[in-house]
Amino acid sequence: MKKVLLFLIDSMMPDVLEQSVAEEKARAFRFFMERGQYINDCVTVFPTMTASIDCSLITGVYPDEHKVPGLIWYDPVEKKIINYLNGALPVLQTGIEHCARNVLFDLNERHLSKDVKTIHEEIEERGRTSGSINVIAHRGHKEHRVELPFLLDAVMGFRMSEKVSGPTIFSLGTLVKPAIFRPVTWNWSQSPLASYGLNDPYAIDVLIEVVKSGKQPDFTLIYLPDNDHKLHKTPHLAVEHLSQVDAQIVRFLRTFDSWEQALEQNIFLFISDHGQTVIGPGPEHNIPLEELLSGFTILKLGDTVQEDVEVVICNNERMSYLYPVADGVLPKLVKAVEGDERIDLIAWKEAEWVRVKQGGTERTLSFRKGGDRRDCYRNEWTIKGDWRVLDLKESEGGGVDYGDYPDALSRLYGALFSQAIQVVVVTAAPGFEFLSACSPTHLGGGSHGSLHKRDSLVPLLIAGASRPMPYPARIVDVKGFILQELALHATVV
Repeated sequence: MKKVLLFLIDSMMPDVLEQSVAEEKARAFRFFMERGQYINDCVTVFPTMTASIDCSLITGVYPDEHKVPGLIWYDPVEKKIINYLNGALPVLQTGIEHCARNVLFDLNERHLSKDVKTIHEEIEERGRTSGSINVIAHRGHKEHRVELPFLLDAVMGFRMSEKVSGPTIFSLGTLVKPAIFRPVTWNWSQSPLASYGLNDPYAIDVLIEVVKSGKQPDFTLIYLPDNDHKLHKTPHLAVEHLSQVDAQIVRFLRTFDSWEQALEQNIFLFISDHGQTVIGPGPEHNIPLEELLSGFTILKLGDTVQEDVEVVICNNERMSYLYPVADGVLPKLVKAVEGDERIDLIAWKEAEWVRVKQGGTERTLSFRKGGDRRDCYRNEWTIKGDWRVLDLKESEGGGVDYGDYPDALSRLYGALFSQAIQVVVVTAAPGFEFLSACSPTHLGGGSHGSLHKRDSLVPLLIAGASRPMPYPARIVDVKGFILQELALHATVV
């Protein structure tokens, strides 16, 4: 049976991929496109941030089930902000040790719900083997030791005593080394300046050695992050950035006698976690949350919520979670942000309902699970109010079609019900990004996080599979498809 290789390419966008292939700057992608299935509008998860999406990719469910709300969120038990290492200044203010534990241990061992199983767990429970290279969401049944390099150990001020769980073959930069026959030869991709191996060249180095070792798992998930970092700074060079990703795929393919041999032995899947939206160049394209909420007492980064705190801001670039942690604050919080036209959507929950308001207007919409409106993913809903808020359209037969906000109902519901506590979701209009204390900003660069289709539609390229991926496709469907290809599920779920 063929092995399965799933490449998760951060911020790869359909139009950029197609342009790269058309300009003959993506030889590997062109090879697989000519021999496989290409879907240019696969829908990702909301918020369109790495942590929540990675968890959905490996569990096949939305955040309301896997319980990881985003890259940055508020934990009411610890009464502190959770940050999976996003932004140097926020990490410093929140606490390096706290954030390092969040991403190295807590994400997989505490935050990711035990009520759902990861693809690694399901594969290995059925007697097969699984692998993960550089993915921060990686829970499995094997224990692995984290070895912090000297500089990181000194800066963080602690030594990781806990082991982390993962599949049989697990690599996380140079922090967790895979159990393969021989180590990867040292090069600059493993240096501090290259994030200790959390980069494309090192991920491909590890993949090559895993295959050469004769221990290639039945399934391997490989994360390639470099495209995202470059797009944040220079989105106008998007084709060049993606061509550099393609060059790394070419390097892997060249380890086979031929590219056709690689396809004979493996099923290849290429997917992105989210897209990016270009932010305007001027300061007016930053939406200053603390200024809008100046009438409230806001939690300072690094502090723990005390009785006087009214609001916690968790900024995820083009979306933010606003937590009303004092009684009676939620309606005042909505009122404080609803007049800014740069804010696209404002959403919160009331009992089983989701309430949504369009920024700068009086338009509102409410929806809940169950009812007489069925969407293209076979989900049923009850919808009240102005459908224009989420750009919903009535389909033939009285169903629901999506426009600018793909799969909006399930994705908004997933984010708001990922936690039991009250929270207000705000998203930025195209061209804008949220600004808060110490948050990274990308004026003139790329950003993501929102519900809008520019952040939410990703390419999915599959070659060597025994059957096509059902359409329309979502990231939450990929796990089921892979298990089916490995003959571990009778039908795609």
